[in-house]
Amino acid sequence: MKKLILSATLLVSVATFAQKDELKALKKIYAKDEISEKDLEAYKTASDALQGLASEESDKVYAKFYKVMYPTVVLASKGAKATLQDQMNLYKPEFIQEYGATIDETIAFEKKSGKKVYTDDLIEEKKMFKQGLTSLALSLNTAKKYKEAAVFFYNVYLFDKKAEGKSLQNAAILSVQGEDYKSAVKYYEELLDSDYINNGIVYFAVNKATGQEEEISTREDRIKFISMNLYEKPRDLKVSDNKPEFMRILALLYRQNNLIDKAKETFSKARLLSPDDEELKKGEFELYYNLGYSGLSEEEKLVNEINASRADKKKFDELMEKRKAMFLSIIPDFEKAYSIDSTNSSTISILKMAYEVTGQPEKAKAIR
Repeated sequence: MKKLILSATLLVSVATFAQKDELKALKKIYAKDEISEKDLEAYKTASDALQGLASEESDKVYAKFYKVMYPTVVLASKGAKATLQDQMNLYKPEFIQEYGATIDETIAFEKKSGKKVYTDDLIEEKKMFKQGLTSLALSLNTAKKYKEAAVFFYNVYLFDKKAEGKSLQNAAILSVQGEDYKSAVKYYEELLDSDYINNGIVYFAVNKATGQEEEISTREDRIKFISMNLYEKPRDLKVSDNKPEFMRILALLYRQNNLIDKAKETFSKARLLSPDDEELKKGEFELYYNLGYSGLSEEEKLVNEINASRADKKKFDELMEKRKAMFLSIIPDFEKAYSIDSTNSSTISILKMAYEVTGQPEKAKAIR
């Protein structure tokens, strides 16, 4: 029994020493200014081996860190020979999200442990990487490549979700401008569910030189600019104040993508938040009116057929029933439209006719 315990202890010790060796090798290669093909191969081997060896929290954190950083090491190994495509490979959403999360996790662990290994470098690296992504997004927007710009703004958000809710908003807006309505739905859905929309604050102040109110990226920057006597009259806006408007846009996008039930539900929820919003009222009215009106596409044809078949009672009766069924189907939408705006003359006229055709004269008389 003692031998078995000794063997198990020995195995643990060997594994511990092995993972420490892997970590040392990875740290050494990662710190190099120039990385050779041999270094790259050694890094990959050590990183792969470490995934199965790491047992302590610190080892697990750095095992993940070195694994995620591998694409950046590959890029560094190419040096001046790195192409634009090589750089663009780092801008894939899956990598960007994992990259940003791993940086944050590593910084958080080093803060907890009290041992700064990479914290300062990672804070700077995060800042520079985000600036690079943002710069690309802004350049594409300036070039009116809205669809592509939206992708990069979304990547900025994925990289730093806590601080970059505004980039998600930009992605949503630009997707609409780029007529990428499928992506726009995704971005607006995510925006409405984000911490930014529910808890974010937008900071404004008046530029003393121009007299114009401007948005300032952070509260700290605004304090600094005011102390420098560059800005005055600070004002805060809760991002949640814009939620009904974002919901209105999402409802219209659902309609654009033929997701009718979602469009109706979203308008309903938005109007509960802001019942006096005229744009919301107009949007919801138009949704129901247009849905109802589209159900009358066969009206002219049916009327002509009915008039032409008066000598054939059987056919005449069948067509009359068909017309009645058509009007029955559009009544709910026009009733909803009427409940939203009871002054619209077209709605009143069609709804009266619908009640008359379907044998509901009392309801027709009640419509004013």
